[in-house]
Amino acid sequence: MIKVVIVDDEPKLRLGLQTLIPWKELGFEVIAAAANGEEALKVMEQERPDMAIVDIRMPLMDGLQLLECMSSCGYKLHVIILSGYADFEYAKQAIKYGVAGYLLKPVDTREMTQMLQGIREQIEEQQRQYEEDRITTADRDWLLQRLLVPRNIGEDAAALHSTARAAGIVWDSYEIVALLPKGAEDDGSGKVHSFRESLKSRIEHTGRGTVTVYFPYVVLFLQNPLRGRKQQAELYQLLHNTLGSCHFIAATGGAVSTVEEISRSFLHAQSSLKHAFFSKKGQLLRHNASRCPLPDNPYAQDSSPEEIMEELILQLYYSLDTGNQSMVRPLLENGLSFFLAQQYDERYIKESFFHLINAIVHKLTNGFPATRRETEQISQFMKGIFAYEHLEDLLDETHSFLLALAQHAEPEGKEKELKIMIHIIHRHYSDPLRLETLAGMLNYSTAYLGQIFKNKTGEYFNTYLDKVRIQKAKELLQQGMKVYEVSEQVGYTSVNYFHGKFKKYEGCSPSDFKNP
Repeated sequence: MIKVVIVDDEPKLRLGLQTLIPWKELGFEVIAAAANGEEALKVMEQERPDMAIVDIRMPLMDGLQLLECMSSCGYKLHVIILSGYADFEYAKQAIKYGVAGYLLKPVDTREMTQMLQGIREQIEEQQRQYEEDRITTADRDWLLQRLLVPRNIGEDAAALHSTARAAGIVWDSYEIVALLPKGAEDDGSGKVHSFRESLKSRIEHTGRGTVTVYFPYVVLFLQNPLRGRKQQAELYQLLHNTLGSCHFIAATGGAVSTVEEISRSFLHAQSSLKHAFFSKKGQLLRHNASRCPLPDNPYAQDSSPEEIMEELILQLYYSLDTGNQSMVRPLLENGLSFFLAQQYDERYIKESFFHLINAIVHKLTNGFPATRRETEQISQFMKGIFAYEHLEDLLDETHSFLLALAQHAEPEGKEKELKIMIHIIHRHYSDPLRLETLAGMLNYSTAYLGQIFKNKTGEYFNTYLDKVRIQKAKELLQQGMKVYEVSEQVGYTSVNYFHGKFKKYEGCSPSDFKNP
């Protein structure tokens, strides 16, 4: 049976066409009906119909827009256009998309029946021709695929050259380009073969080379090597123009001069695709191409990933909490530089981002509970972290997301750094604050920042922090809290250490202060 989808925004017309036309007797089966072009595209992606009956005027996406999307995505359907008298000039534009027929509303069932019979004969003839060509195409695909498989050392080179001759690709040079459609692994072979058919006319009919499928890849055998980035960019643009809005990534394995080296070029292209996350988007990927440029790793070589992550979380948190937005991007890039230097893979990088965002959101929302809408936005962003296809997109979107979480404006004036430090101390005195952490956040050396603080406040950083903690401790002791509880609350993990600090600044023990 020839599968048909009916696309019309009028429910009565959709139902009428399904019931008044003797579809089964004519060799057709109506598999779905859609109210607009957007619904129709979803049906086509899932059901792969052979034919569509499309109304010209529809909401959301009209008939012409649907035909344009079908063409750009490589759908090869027989289409009958339906329209009113007033739409005739509009409907004539559909001719450029090669529609199979045109009918005026209200539809005459006899006229449509005759048109369907003619279309069925065309489809049957095409199927007969396809069956005649299929064996030859399948054999050639099999030969090309054999050349992509690595050979054992010492394997008969003559047999390999014989395979190349049978496939019709005895050339002076070769270059393999592998193309991976988005979602190809989940979609089965449908999308891959659709891509192959769309590219055939642009590659084979122009003498550039030949195209085959090595699932989940569409593979281009190019006869002339791509010389330089200009030709690589031109090929990528050709692929983009041919495939339209369909998402893909593509990589070249580089030029080789012998049949024996074809498999190596393919392996290089595969490797580049597997590491596409770390490459620049919107271009043909190249083997051993440099990753996205980032600053040098600023962290100590002996620091563990856990220590770096904790430091990064604190620095980003303090930056957001104080409104120091200018430091968010550099801090993210510093963290990435460390993880890339450790040769961590895509999954680990994404897991690190997830942990980073989760920790920062938790800290921020402890002080300022998020609204329901904000909670949904946070949840949506975190779920999408693992869906990013390129590192630069993940970095950009994370930067924007974190800035949106900032609760305070950035301090102004010459005292900005001092204001930030004092704010952090008074707000986060219970945390394990270190001058080194704040220096990294503010992009100063530890010694220089410490001197700025001393000049402005008259106190060393640690002395100032101790005094803030002791002042808060006095308030908690007066509220009746126990000494060891107060010690923990104000950031001292050792009660004895807290006792010594308290006596140094207040001249008595915490117990004596509590019970004079």
